[in-house]
Amino acid sequence: MRRAVREDRADAGFSMVELIVASMMSIIMLGIIGSLFIKTLQTQGAVTDTTTTSNNAKVVFDELQASVRLAVETDVRSSTSMAVEPTDGRGDVLILKTRQNQGEVASTGTWRCVAWYLDADDQLHKITRPAQASGTPATSVNPASWPIVARGVAAISGASPFVALEPAVDAEAWYPGSIQAALTFREGDSRVPVDLSSTIVPRRQLQLDGETPGGMPCV
Repeated sequence: MRRAVREDRADAGFSMVELIVASMMSIIMLGIIGSLFIKTLQTQGAVTDTTTTSNNAKVVFDELQASVRLAVETDVRSSTSMAVEPTDGRGDVLILKTRQNQGEVASTGTWRCVAWYLDADDQLHKITRPAQASGTPATSVNPASWPIVARGVAAISGASPFVALEPAVDAEAWYPGSIQAALTFREGDSRVPVDLSSTIVPRRQLQLDGETPGGMPCV
């Protein structure tokens, strides 16, 4: 009789206490696994945003550098007073007159106006227009209306987004002043901002027999 009782107890399975403990341990393990999974997704998203930010920043900055290098006029202005040239050369608007083809120097169609504006909401605007023979250039007014090409862009801490440097004197070439650009890019959940700063030097373009670039100045 005693032997039968022992066999019944051995076949009785888990007790209620054991089931509760096992359930709690399962819940804790699922919670740990779930939190690790969510953390992995968040980290992956941040890495993706950082990569996207880096790629977009490089595209924008490379385009800006290319425009400056082909420029025959470089101007930096403040969006609050576009008609006034800052005495210190610092501002949030960069305006360039740059080549758009290899046409004749005196032809208006050879040149274009390209302008960049960094607003207070961390948005970078850009406008490109053909050089004009007369009238008011589109690059000289209302920069807030220009198309937005990048968001999450700001000036690097302690620096102005654009600074115009004095041009070197060269009687045989158009040699406008170099431009210092200092921008930081951050998009989405990107944890690491991408800082890009450079002094961009325009290429020396020969000036023959007093030629002047066709069209009006861009500002």
